[in-house]
Parts: sequence; C-alpha cells; structure tokens
Amino acid sequence: MKILHIINHMGMGGAQSLLVELAPTQKDMGHDVLVLELESTKDRTLVNKLKDKGVEVKSVSASRSVRNPLNVFSLIPYLKAYDVAHAHLFPANYWTALAKIACGCTTPIITTEHNTNNKRRDIPIFKYIDGFIYDRYQKVIACADKVLETFKARYPKTDCVSIPNGVDISKYKNAQPYTKQELVNVAEDKFIVTMVARFEYPKRQDTLVEAISLLPPKFHAVFVGGTVEDEGLQRIQQLAKTLGVAQRVHFLSVRSDVPRILKSSDVILLSSEYEGLSLSSIEGMASGRPLIATDVNGLREVVQGVGELFPCGDAQALATLLTKFETDNIYYDRIVQRCLKRAETFDIHTVAVQYQHEYNAFVPDRR
Repeated sequence: MKILHIINHMGMGGAQSLLVELAPTQKDMGHDVLVLELESTKDRTLVNKLKDKGVEVKSVSASRSVRNPLNVFSLIPYLKAYDVAHAHLFPANYWTALAKIACGCTTPIITTEHNTNNKRRDIPIFKYIDGFIYDRYQKVIACADKVLETFKARYPKTDCVSIPNGVDISKYKNAQPYTKQELVNVAEDKFIVTMVARFEYPKRQDTLVEAISLLPPKFHAVFVGGTVEDEGLQRIQQLAKTLGVAQRVHFLSVRSDVPRILKSSDVILLSSEYEGLSLSSIEGMASGRPLIATDVNGLREVVQGVGELFPCGDAQALATLLTKFETDNIYYDRIVQRCLKRAETFDIHTVAVQYQHEYNAFVPDRR
C-alpha cells in the first residue's frame, strides 16, 4: 500500500513524534510511505530520524506558510498518486480535505485528532467550518479515549474512533544513560527532573522552574526542546534568573538522544494544561523513571493509577511530590514498576496494526 502522511512541518511536536515512530513501522510492514510537510523547518532532527530509517520526507515549500491556501493545489498531485492520505494537525487537515474536493480523486483520506482541545473551539463559527472539513474524511482517528470523548461531544455525527499514540518501547527501556556530569555537568548526587516539550502553549514549563525555587540546591530541572531563538524558552530562562535558580535550570534544546537523556534523569515531568495523548509521557514511563504529570485531559488518562498527578500550575504540590521521590526509595521503585507496565500497552507495533485495519477498510484490494 502507498501511504501518504501530510503534516504542517516536521519540527518538534507530539504529532511529529508519532510519525517518527509510525512511518518507519509502516515501512517495515512492507508499505511505501512518504511524509509530506507543508513547510520546511530549520530544525531537521526529526526529518533526519525518518530518513535514517529509510522513510522519504518531502516539503511542499521551503518558504510558503502552512496557512497559505495555495497548499491545496500543491497537494493534489500527491493525493492522486497514493492509496491513502493521512493528515495531521490544523491547517494540514483543512488543505488535505479541500485538495480532495478540488481534484475529485477517490483516494481515501484519514486524519488524526491529536488534542482534547484547540483554540478554534472557542470561536463559534468554527464548529460549522470544522464540521464541514471533518465530514470530508473517511475516518477521524482520536489519539486517546478522552480526545474521542471531547471530539464526539462537539461533532457527534462524524465517524471517529480511538487509536492511542505509541512509541518503540524497547528503545527507551534499553537506552544507555549518561552520567549526570556528561549530561549537564553536575555531580551524581544531584536530583534531575526532565521535561521534554516545545516551549509553546500549553506546556507550562514555568511550573517546574517555580518548584525548583522551592526546593533545596540538589534539585535541578532539565528542559529538552525548543531553540535559543524561541520566545517561550527565553521567558523560562528569565524566570529562572528572576527566581535565583538559573544555575539549576538547564536547557538542552532539540536533541536526537532523548531516550538516553530520560534514562539519565531521576524523574520525568509533563506540566501541560492539556494534551491529546502525550508521547512524552509514554516515553518517560518506558525509560524506567517515575512520571509526574498535571491532572488534566490527555495526561490523566495515561498516568492515573501508575504515576503521580498534581494540579496544573501548582508548584508547591509539584515540589512536595519531588521531595517524596527523592527521599522514599521504596515508593520510587514501586512507581517505576507501575509506569513500565503501563508503557507496554502503548507499543508502536500494536498501534500500527490498528491504523492498518482502518486503512484496509477503504483500500481492501491493497492489503
């Protein structure tokens, strides 16, 4: 089967991370896979990961904005050449649907809904615009049960099913750690809390910095993601300076060795205001480290009952949890074992088979 993935860009993000796992797995299953980004980004870390695994990546334009309607016409030749087109994120999902209408081709299109919420849902007119777009798709895939629930509440007539995001569990479970000296130039007795996320709404890295300011000097924060040019990263750097903890807050930017970084940490954190189904949370659990996350949609469903949850934005509650992990080894090990067991249920090979089942429903003669 010829599978076309269409996405805004292949910079850092949850949907992009899913493709880095899913597309190579689909290729290993014997399919011809192309990842098509609407806009080429400066950071090619994830693109290089795909290419290293033999997955072709093309860019529609090196300079055109992802919001430019001309993307519709650029997509048409690709739609005609593939057996199924799978769109990710807004506005790529808009342009894909409109491209199919414009060319009248029979290629089935599928889109993945990656979040429990988005800013368009705060604007009444988009309920109808989004509804029109979603109804052009043969299937909408929700990346988590909570995403399915919130989607169906808004678009009850749209055909939508839930398939969880996934990762290659073994890659994180078996990663070789760095020493803490190698990672961020600190002694081995320091307690490192790591968060992997872009520096954009709704990630809330500020909560971790505030928690670090409430804790003894042995506690350090490590942020993976973003670049020095990002305004969000610069705000967090300034906050660390203001709170007097700049020496204990480390920024590693975008890295290709995330499994090793997670394995080198003491605790993994996700402090978002909401998520779809966070791949970073699954990666953290698979690394054999305890996971702490905010008690919000998209994280609660993954973490509840195995890791620890705290109220979004509550730095004091986070600091209390970190202190408990640092002082109670029995509790620490118990949470690690629970997290590892939960991570196994999100293996990318299982996820790829579920996606294949949906593709086959519309391309039965190409199984």
